[in-house]
Amino acid sequence: MATTDTLKPDAPWQSMTIDRYAAFERATGMKVVKIGDIWWHQVRPFLYRPLLPFKKYDIRKTRKDFNRIGAFQYGVEDGQACNSYLNPIIFDELHDYDMQKLAYSVRKHIKKAVKNDVTVSRITDEREFCEYAYPCYLSFYERTRYGFDRSRRTRDGFSRWSRTLFQFPEAVILGAFVGQELVSYEISCLVESTLFLKTLVNSDKALKLGAADLLLHTYRLWSRELPQIRAIYDSMLGQSAGINEYYLVRGARVLALPADLHMHPVLRWLIQKGHKKIYGRLLGLSLEELLAKGLAKAIVA
Repeated sequence: MATTDTLKPDAPWQSMTIDRYAAFERATGMKVVKIGDIWWHQVRPFLYRPLLPFKKYDIRKTRKDFNRIGAFQYGVEDGQACNSYLNPIIFDELHDYDMQKLAYSVRKHIKKAVKNDVTVSRITDEREFCEYAYPCYLSFYERTRYGFDRSRRTRDGFSRWSRTLFQFPEAVILGAFVGQELVSYEISCLVESTLFLKTLVNSDKALKLGAADLLLHTYRLWSRELPQIRAIYDSMLGQSAGINEYYLVRGARVLALPADLHMHPVLRWLIQKGHKKIYGRLLGLSLEELLAKGLAKAIVA
């Protein structure tokens, strides 16, 4: 693929301001809203969290700005009252990253990808991205039935999404290739000093070759060389134990960030009475609960 270039430590990420990142999220299909000084995104209907979900906010200032029906959950400053926890999954201590410290199974996947001639390059050309990434996305969709922005199932819809994506040159697309075939790709953004791993798409072939592990390995190698990146944020702790373990075994940490869950009393009552499991997930896990579940530190195989 002639228009890809090998990732260089001084080249890939331009830092986005939070306003620019909000524009990127909105353009690519996320529902975002600014209330006071904070950008929020709609996690699910009526539930909002900050675009920077690992930051701490002053509860006294934040609560003054709420004037709409819904639930708002955000980390609070040290010493302030909390009624829930946020559990972001992050990779930190980036500058100490060493592949040899990873679990044997993970090292095996990385070596398998290299042995099978999988290479990682940055994709910089919109037209070629559309051509090579669309078949990869279709394979991913057929396996997962991924529900967000299903318009991408058609070539025209995928092209429209790609056109929007390339309007933000700060967004870096890394692809894993076998020869000319793109088998996996991931979009990332550096927001202030945190690298956000956004959309990861793996074809069936990528899973067999260990391509996703080689992509993550590449992110961590180059983050190690870039002092402006202080942490990598992947996602929030989810319901799937398998997905959570996937990141933990690769050295991620789950945080227990004291948070304020602010919602209209009627909405709170309805969820508590009618959707107890959902309400329990909203409350998150404290450090003690993470420890009890074996989620507070990486699993070493």
